[in-house]
Amino acid sequence: MSESSLTYFLQAVLIAGAIYTTVWWRPVILRLQVVGWAVAVSAIAWKYGIEAQLGFYSNDQIQYASTVRTLLNWNWGTGESATLFWWLEYSKIPYPMAALPLALAGVHVALALKTVSLIFLLALSNDLLRRYRCEGGYGQFRILYITGCGFIGGFFSLLALRDTMMMYFVYRFATDRTLTGRLISFAVILLLRSHLAAALIAAEIMVAAWTWVMSRRNLAYIEAPLLICGGVLVGIGLFYWNFGALQTPGYGISEVKEIVSNFVGLQFLTQQEKFVRLSVGELLASRLLFSDTVVIPIAFTVICLLCGGIFTYRHRLALVAFSVYIGIVTNTDFNSFRQNIPLMPLMGMLILDIYRSRESRKLGMRASGELGNSPNPTVADGRHWYKHAGYRAARNVRL
Repeated sequence: MSESSLTYFLQAVLIAGAIYTTVWWRPVILRLQVVGWAVAVSAIAWKYGIEAQLGFYSNDQIQYASTVRTLLNWNWGTGESATLFWWLEYSKIPYPMAALPLALAGVHVALALKTVSLIFLLALSNDLLRRYRCEGGYGQFRILYITGCGFIGGFFSLLALRDTMMMYFVYRFATDRTLTGRLISFAVILLLRSHLAAALIAAEIMVAAWTWVMSRRNLAYIEAPLLICGGVLVGIGLFYWNFGALQTPGYGISEVKEIVSNFVGLQFLTQQEKFVRLSVGELLASRLLFSDTVVIPIAFTVICLLCGGIFTYRHRLALVAFSVYIGIVTNTDFNSFRQNIPLMPLMGMLILDIYRSRESRKLGMRASGELGNSPNPTVADGRHWYKHAGYRAARNVRL
């Protein structure tokens, strides 16, 4: 083992140990994420080499590592870094800038970027576990699994990619109650992936208008299909307005299939062969390993179609943002499950909210039925129901 490799592994252990101590009093699944990260990043470096590991899965990692080195060497006013395009579009500056302090401290550039990916995954996971309180490791894992922080989130925390950072700030944009917090989140998303920011702001406008127009109407099961269709059409319009003003959009069965494939997590089945590096069998096997990339969009789509009319503002924002985003990305050459990962926490939250609200209503109806059947219902009986049935379920529902 070379000296550089030994240094890299020691740094990975030290970083993991430091982060582990900060989550010591947090749910055990967060500590497992840290341990798993330390083992996996070391295994990737061992398998592919310290520098060659940046070619594993995505070459974008090379770009971010190069950006950190540019910042590290203070070459900010020379070459490409002297252009506004480099700062606002190419560099995805919030992500490498977050890794810069670690790189300045002597941490390997690749490891510094991967540490940032882990930190944002842990921050998002911790917020979600606090929002949906659940006792027991299995219940906590289900929450992280259905919000994209399980297998797929853990995988991207091992890479020098910006995906977990985007997941976190999309979540903050949708849940932060302060205007300042939402504006900061939007600005970060804009610098990380501009068309995702466009989808979010378009969805915000559409949902605000929809809420105002439909404030006294309940369209029930028709609501979700209307929001989906409207969002997709707006996304298509945004794409051709920004990137293809001289083109005439043509849509047929193949384009509709490509849009629908995003709602079931099987985009590769509708992609052209030149854009797919692996065989269909290999891609299906990867979906078995990362089943959340299929389970989340399918569960999200089914629940939206079956539970229309009971959505909150945030639920509509998730549905419309995803639809607008699909309308944009299906017109590009980059339509893949990775494109949709930043929106998975919002999709998972809709699933959890609807499921838990239905469970709380069932518990409430069951408990009230038991109280009504009591021969001599008393105030004490009412308190007993409130404590052990309605409250226990309702306290975990934040709509």
